[in-house]
Amino acid sequence: MMIARVSAAAALAFGIMISSAPAAPAAPPAKPAAAPAKPATPAPATTKPATPGPAAPATGTAPAGAPAAGAPAAGEPPPPVIGPDGLPVTPAGTPGTTPPPPPPVAAPEPEITITPVTMIMNATVVVQVVITWLLGASVLTWALLFSKLTYFSGLNSKTDRFVQAFRGASSIEDAAKVGQRSYRDNPLAIILQAAADEIKLSASGKMSGDQRQHLLSRIAQRMNIAQAEQQEELGTGMGIFATVGSISAFVGLFGTVWGIMNSFIGIAQKQTTNLAVVAPGIAEALFATGTGLFAAVPAVVFYNIFARRIGAYSTRMDNFSNEVLVRLSRQLDGA
Repeated sequence: MMIARVSAAAALAFGIMISSAPAAPAAPPAKPAAAPAKPATPAPATTKPATPGPAAPATGTAPAGAPAAGAPAAGEPPPPVIGPDGLPVTPAGTPGTTPPPPPPVAAPEPEITITPVTMIMNATVVVQVVITWLLGASVLTWALLFSKLTYFSGLNSKTDRFVQAFRGASSIEDAAKVGQRSYRDNPLAIILQAAADEIKLSASGKMSGDQRQHLLSRIAQRMNIAQAEQQEELGTGMGIFATVGSISAFVGLFGTVWGIMNSFIGIAQKQTTNLAVVAPGIAEALFATGTGLFAAVPAVVFYNIFARRIGAYSTRMDNFSNEVLVRLSRQLDGA
């Protein structure tokens, strides 16, 4: 029994020794593979557009053939870059991209060309009638001016020569014959011819004082009639000068009012104050005013010029009539 106990104790001790002894070295195990790198968190976008390029390598060694951290996978487009205006920015030189179309350019407004001819052609019927009348009156005024200048330029010189011939004649009848032959259209010659005709009809032989007085009275009346006729002929065209000079400005003002009225009507219809809408009406209105002044001012000037000339020649006819009566009275007294 004792021996069995000793044997059991020895076996227990031997087992303890074996379990506590170091184990024999084994073959070195294979080196474990490194864990894959943790992908880096992308930085937030800034106002400055990022330049596309290769992503920075992450800490650690990535497996061979694996994409870099933050780079797009193969076959996928790169993420868009946001610009400061909040719109995606297309990098220059990127194939397959089309630049945005340029903004539309507004067409320039058509150039407005206004000439006197276009103003008349584009004006309303009323303004056209006004301008046509004023232009016609102006042409008539200038034509009448040249006609009367031509007439008066030779009138005074012919009158001077006739007066000299009258004073050099021996009698009223001889002076009348000279005037009828060489100065037929001269007003003084016509007046003298009227006096000679009355003498021829009334004088017969010896006359008493009353008869001579009556003859002089009749001769004076005949010369007054002839003088009035010549004054009326000298005043031909003066009524045209007076009419054109007095009403042309008002006719032009009527055209002005009508043109401005059309301008306001155009503004109301088209709901715009564009110059192309307002300018034609205002232009034709001002053109009508200018045409009225162009016709009125020369007419007034011409009227004043010829009124003075006619008045001066009328005074000359009065003096000649008195000279004829004085000479006729002396002639009758001598007979």
